[in-house]
Amino acid sequence: MKIMICAQGGGLKKSYNKMAQDEYCRRLEHYCELSVIDVASRQLANYARFEEGARVLLDPRGQEIASHELSERLQDLMNMGTRKLSFFIGGAEGFNPTLQTYIEQNVGVRPLSPGTSILSFGKLTLPHELARVILL
Repeated sequence: MKIMICAQGGGLKKSYNKMAQDEYCRRLEHYCELSVIDVASRQLANYARFEEGARVLLDPRGQEIASHELSERLQDLMNMGTRKLSFFIGGAEGFNPTLQTYIEQNVGVRPLSPGTSILSFGKLTLPHELARVILL
């Protein structure tokens, strides 16, 4: 399965975050084809709307999910033959409510369904750089 992480911002600025990302990408390369891209905040919503495959928005207002449940859902997607999974890391305020409404009305929000899901790492607001490393 191809997995894309699309993050808002200008990339990892701290060397220790870059080292952590590189290490986890190296560990995952045996299991999936992984890409991490950075986009401007105004482009992130367009990527989330039009990207093919399963899509997951990471947003403070999203549904919380336990690690083991996330793992099970990822396995389910692979078993269903899902070819691409894209994660989108929103800003500190989350995604624009218009995008969330669009997704809820047109795709649904079942966690890690073949359409789009909106998930949260919890009530803590994490810096983009840290959220990216935690996701990996």
